[in-house]
Amino acid sequence: MWRNVTDRLFRGGLGPALSLTLLVAAVFWPAFGYDFVRWDDPVNVTHNPLITEPWSWELVAKLLNGDTALRFKPLPWLLYRGIHAGFGFNPAAWHGVSLLLHLGAVLLFRPVLKRLLLRLRSGLPEGTAGALAWAGAAMWAVHPAHVESACWVTATPYPLMVIFLLGSFWCYLRAIETADAAAARSGFVWAWLLAGASYLTYPVGATYGLWLMAADIWIFRIAPSWRSPGRAIGRWLGRHALFLMPALVSVYITWKSSSATPWLYPAPPTLAEVDFFVRLKMGAAMLGSVWTDLLWPFGQTPNNPMLPAWRVDSPLILTLASLVVLGHAAVWLGRRRWPATTGVVLGSTALALPVLGLAQWPHWAVADRHVYLPHLVLIGAFVLLLVPRAQPAAVNRLRVPALLVLVGALAWLGGRQVRIWQDTDTLFAYLEQQPAFAWNPGQQAYIYQLWAAHAQEQGRPDEARARFQQARHTLQEGALQAAARGALGEAVDLSRMLEQAFGLPPLLRRERARWLLALNRLNEAGDDLQKTLQAWPEDADTQALIQEWQQRRRPASANHL
Repeated sequence: MWRNVTDRLFRGGLGPALSLTLLVAAVFWPAFGYDFVRWDDPVNVTHNPLITEPWSWELVAKLLNGDTALRFKPLPWLLYRGIHAGFGFNPAAWHGVSLLLHLGAVLLFRPVLKRLLLRLRSGLPEGTAGALAWAGAAMWAVHPAHVESACWVTATPYPLMVIFLLGSFWCYLRAIETADAAAARSGFVWAWLLAGASYLTYPVGATYGLWLMAADIWIFRIAPSWRSPGRAIGRWLGRHALFLMPALVSVYITWKSSSATPWLYPAPPTLAEVDFFVRLKMGAAMLGSVWTDLLWPFGQTPNNPMLPAWRVDSPLILTLASLVVLGHAAVWLGRRRWPATTGVVLGSTALALPVLGLAQWPHWAVADRHVYLPHLVLIGAFVLLLVPRAQPAAVNRLRVPALLVLVGALAWLGGRQVRIWQDTDTLFAYLEQQPAFAWNPGQQAYIYQLWAAHAQEQGRPDEARARFQQARHTLQEGALQAAARGALGEAVDLSRMLEQAFGLPPLLRRERARWLLALNRLNEAGDDLQKTLQAWPEDADTQALIQEWQQRRRPASANHL
């Protein structure tokens, strides 16, 4: 009985595609009734002039820069214009496109994984390879860490990017497997064109060329050795340089936009602001989260909080960073003995590089869309582990029901994760419950402000006032707590946010003047003291601070007279 079921549903013909489609539909179907959310959807979709402006050369120039979302993504802008032309801002249509793209990525992953299984495990029966590939694609399809890319309209570029990269990798596999030189050239050209399309979709796939190099060296074992003729080495390096060069263009445009247009996100910091070792430590810790998100599919969240300085050296960050560094060192030392493991670890690391925040302020990449691409490699490696290298046919003893139970468990967890995207209220209520929500008072207050604005638009003024009060309280308490632990710069920044959104009470303005004096920012301190004196002309603490400010402003020579 099980043999007939698996043959029809998992191994050949239209059965695998149909069963995967039914699985994705069963988990994600509620999203067709979901709304847009006030979490970047207004910037990218509903209030984005790139979607609604008439065609012009000026619009074309805007589509080709990254200023709107600080990312180079011209193909998604064109896709968005197409959806809008056909359906306007009907959220069902936008969610439908996102889910179709996710399904397309799933359907492509299965044959790519099957081809890899047959290549790397010679002697594995084709039917068994098909069933294992189906299981791998199903696990990737419904894993809770991948729900965001399918259910959040703003994340639509992720599955589109993966479709192009999977298509590119399929062509690449055909090129390296054929003995026909013309067919190989054709395969490489198509692989390059599809990779280029992914770079036009989203720069997260910019390190795809590094993954190909890692796969050639340690997984496929086809890279020339250092003893090979220089011509062979140069030809191999040149081939991969062709994959990397257009990626660098997308990265450069993204970097330039984020540097010159800091209105949406903070501009990239300099090394003087965030030094090299802090970047490496945070990047290593976030690389660890790529693995933990796969192995612990709970508490997934789109929140990506900037970390205050005191959290950068927290036990969580230091432990994850240390484990990642030690793990990579062990893999490198054992690269000759376990080349495939080396290729998987280094290859998935290469794919994860663009999402590790190495060019940003220290932040915690718990956002699950960031693992959408590197998890393809990790899940593929997990499936490969199920096949003994010495006796591939022995995998037939693996019970199909056991695999279905694993897929079923992930589907249940994924279905629960789908529900958080129903609307703005549901999403923010979920975010509020996550531990990382309180890590950054500035972002916490920002979410409350968005929530308040949404409530106001929905005709709930009492709730809107309550959310604005939460935002005000969060910023005020965050500033005072930062000052109490000596993080005066952070305290000043939070008080600036409070002042911009709600105004600053005289007591807190006086305290900020005290913090600014301690930071030797005398001009800013003087401005705050002048305003505090106008509000509290008789306040003794303000008078004392003014005297201190006046003494410190005098030339050093006057202090000796």
